[in-house]
Amino acid sequence: MMLSSLSRKIRKGLPYLNKEVRAIISDHSPFFVALPRSVHLWRSAPCNAKCIMCDYGFAKGEAYTKISRISFSDELMFRAIEEIHELCGRGTLISYIAGEPTVSRNIVNWVQRSSDLGMDFRFTTNGYRVDQKMAAALIEAGVFNIGVSLESLDPAVNETIRPMFRGTQKTIEAIEWLRKERERQKRHVSINIKTVLTNINLESFVDIVKRWGKEEGMMCTPQMFEWNDQMPAEIREKLCVKDIGRLEGVMGELRKLKSEGYTIHLSEQGMSEFVKLAREDTDHSKWENRNKLEMAPDAPFCNIGTDNLWIQDGQVKLCPFHPPIGTMSPENKITIKEMWESEITRKVRDGTRACRRLCTISCLRRTPLKHKVSTFMKIA
Repeated sequence: MMLSSLSRKIRKGLPYLNKEVRAIISDHSPFFVALPRSVHLWRSAPCNAKCIMCDYGFAKGEAYTKISRISFSDELMFRAIEEIHELCGRGTLISYIAGEPTVSRNIVNWVQRSSDLGMDFRFTTNGYRVDQKMAAALIEAGVFNIGVSLESLDPAVNETIRPMFRGTQKTIEAIEWLRKERERQKRHVSINIKTVLTNINLESFVDIVKRWGKEEGMMCTPQMFEWNDQMPAEIREKLCVKDIGRLEGVMGELRKLKSEGYTIHLSEQGMSEFVKLAREDTDHSKWENRNKLEMAPDAPFCNIGTDNLWIQDGQVKLCPFHPPIGTMSPENKITIKEMWESEITRKVRDGTRACRRLCTISCLRRTPLKHKVSTFMKIA
C-alpha cells in the first residue's frame, strides 16, 4: 500500500474510529457518548424485479401495492439527511434500502447532498438500470459504496433466483461500468458484491469471490437466506440450505480465501452463526420458531443499539426487531437528535443489549472492530 494511499485511508477512517471509541466507552462505562455510525434508511418503494426470495417476487394484490407505495416522501428523505448530519456529523454511513434504489429519481441528489455534508451514502442495486451514464453520475456525486446483488456467475443459476432476461449479463456489466468510472474519475468508491446463500447457489459465492475478491476497492458479502411467513412454502423449501456439510465446506473455503488476501465481508463469528442458523432452523413452517433461535451462549452482548439507527417508513428505531423510539413525519417536528437523546431511547437500548436473537442479516450482524478496520482499509 502506497504511503499516500495509507494517509488518505487514515484521514477517511478517523471520524469512524472516533465513533467506534465513543461506542466502546458507552458500552463499558456509565457514560453514554455514542453516536450512530450507520443510519439505515428503509422505505417502501417500487422495484423493477421479481426475485423469488423477495416480497416483490411473491406478494400479490394489496400486499404488493403496500411494499411498492411510497409513504416516506422524497422531501422527508432530504430532511432525514439533514437531521442525520445534525446528530451524527462526519464519519456517518447512510445505508439506503428501498425497492430498487436506482428507480428513485432523486438517488443521485441524495448521494450528492450526503457527500456535501461529509457523510457517506451507500445502497444496493440489482444493476439492471446502471449504464455508463448512471455509473458516471453516481461516482461523480460522491457515492461511498454500492452493493450489487448477484447470486451466481452462471445465468442458469442466477436467473432461477433473479428471473430477468439477460439479468446476469446486465448485473455484471453494471459492476464493470462502476469499476471503469471509478478508475476514469479517480474516485475511491467501494463496490460490494452481495450474494444470498441458498440451496441453489451455495458454492457460487466462491466463484464470485475468486473473480472480484482481490480487485482494489471491491469486497464480497454473503448473506444467509432469510424467509418469512408470507413466502410460499415451495420457495422456502427450494432455497433453505439443508446440507450442513455443504455449508461448512463453503465456510472452510471462505476462510482459506480470506487467508490468501481475498476481501470477504464476513467475520469468524458470522460464519459460525450462518452454520448455527442452518443447523437449528430445521422447521421451515413457522417464522415464530425461527424467531426463537438464539446466539451461542458465549457470544458477546448485542451492541447494535449503540451505534446504529433505523428509519423505516418514518419509524425511528435502534433495531428493526425492537420498538420505535419516535416517528419522523411532516407533522412531527421532533428531530432525530432529540429522539436519540430521549429517555425512551435509553430504555429501548437496554432491551437491545439484553436481546439474544440470532441475527445474520449483514446490516445486523455483530462485527468485531478488528474486522471492521481490516475491511475498511482494503476498500476505502
